[in-house]
Amino acid sequence: MANGEANRVLALAAVFLALSEVRRIAEQGRYDRARVQTVLDGLFKDYNGDVEQLYGGIDALDEGLGGLIDHLSQPTAAQLTRYLVAVLQLERRLRRDRGRLGALTEALEQAKRQAEYFDDIQHENVISRIADIYAEHLSTLRPRILVQGHALYLQDERNAALIRALLLGAIRAAGLWEAHGGGRLRLVFGRRGIIETARQLRAGS
Repeated sequence: MANGEANRVLALAAVFLALSEVRRIAEQGRYDRARVQTVLDGLFKDYNGDVEQLYGGIDALDEGLGGLIDHLSQPTAAQLTRYLVAVLQLERRLRRDRGRLGALTEALEQAKRQAEYFDDIQHENVISRIADIYAEHLSTLRPRILVQGHALYLQDERNAALIRALLLGAIRAAGLWEAHGGGRLRLVFGRRGIIETARQLRAGS
């Protein structure tokens, strides 16, 4: 398949992967460390135009590909739809605000150096810093992403910080989806093609 098509679908899979972990934390109070690592890699690793390489391979995005296929085939989770729409809208607004985008990028570079210092992207201090970046640069934009779940899990500071970090990762992936020719119209009218590409990518991994 064309590299652009694969990049688009893998970027969208990264969005779904991030949002699936957000839901898991909010609703179950747990998360998959490897999947979180994949999402955060998208924030910190150098990007050379290859989405598969950025996220560590198709296998690393398998959960996202599966979620994408399931949701686009027959949407059953209204919350996921709301999160997805909000992430795509926030990414567009961020992209159009060059000052805000530049400040966010600079802040992420600082967080990246912090992660290198601790030698762990998922170190508590790094997650807290990414969450602060999300709050500082995105919390004033609309629509706000209102994560629903159990209060016990959402009120936990570590969970709340990780959710914000994952949402920032989802927005980053949404930017890659757009950069490789994605968009609202393609998501609506090209849904079958996206599903088929996702299935081919899973079958070939």
